[in-house]
Amino acid sequence: MTDHTENSRLDEDLALAGELALRVLSPEDEAAARARASAEPAFATHVEAWNERLGGLADGIVPVEPSAGVWPRVEAGLTAPVAANDNRVVFWRRWAIGSTGLLAASLAVVVMLAAQPVPAPEVATAPPPAVVRVATLTLESGVAAMTLAYDAGTGELYLAPTNEMAGDTRVPHLWLVMPEGDVQLVGAIDGSTTSHHSLGRALSGPAGAAKAVAVSMEAPGHTPAADRPDGPVVARGAFQRL
Repeated sequence: MTDHTENSRLDEDLALAGELALRVLSPEDEAAARARASAEPAFATHVEAWNERLGGLADGIVPVEPSAGVWPRVEAGLTAPVAANDNRVVFWRRWAIGSTGLLAASLAVVVMLAAQPVPAPEVATAPPPAVVRVATLTLESGVAAMTLAYDAGTGELYLAPTNEMAGDTRVPHLWLVMPEGDVQLVGAIDGSTTSHHSLGRALSGPAGAAKAVAVSMEAPGHTPAADRPDGPVVARGAFQRL
């Protein structure tokens, strides 16, 4: 019972630290969280880890001023993801997504604002905005393992793992889960640090249509078939659209 309580408290602290780093708290909650960071070294360490993890996504990208239509899209997209079940995929049946979905949406905002092109003068026939899709991948315990953002317009994929998969000798592989229940291998990923991938033409189409993503753990040096993981699927999460 004590371990369960301590783990729950740690999960809450990690989520609060992430929300503080993303500046999504109310003024009152942010003031209280900053007071905790000043008084509690352990909590301050969580906040700094989130700052470093999120800051890595924007390295090498020149920030630009977002267009006037960005913030209405952001406000409309900041909702917790809704869990779904697909009986045709065995490893999809025990899907659990918690409150960390808000962090995924917030992370996508960081990526979207950093990568947004300089807006052209508005005209009556302006092109539709690029589609940004986000997901929070969670373990079966409900703990967040990774946040993901995908820009369908550019084919750019951003991954920000927590420390849940760090130290595992197996190699995490990312999968797309299609509406029909089929899965498509994206490839091996880094489970311990933020990373950026440019999906080729063969994967950009499926990534834009996928309903969810999952991570399997494969033996070192082994690449599974493109349509089926060989190792256990340890994390999963639904795509949400901004």
